[in-house]
Amino acid sequence: MDSIICIVLGMLFANGVPHFVKGITAEKWAVPWKKPASASTNVLWGIVNWLVVVILYALFKPDINSFDAACFVIGMGITGYYLALHWSEKANNENDAA
Repeated sequence: MDSIICIVLGMLFANGVPHFVKGITAEKWAVPWKKPASASTNVLWGIVNWLVVVILYALFKPDINSFDAACFVIGMGITGYYLALHWSEKANNENDAA
């Protein structure tokens, strides 16, 4: 169970990064309910993702060991890879339409 929680925590943590970074660099970026969203909305959405990580960690209190830490990194990798594919495909489609 701790491994699954750690994967989810890694996924949520990784999802918060692009929102936060785009927000602090004043770029618009899509959030689930609005495309594109303002920079301030993205900063808040990134922080919400990270707050959910903290809350889930506090609720489940996973006993972190090397394997669970690896699961966290795997969760980050899964989300990072998915986001890279997703946004690359969108960028390619926009370039093809232009």
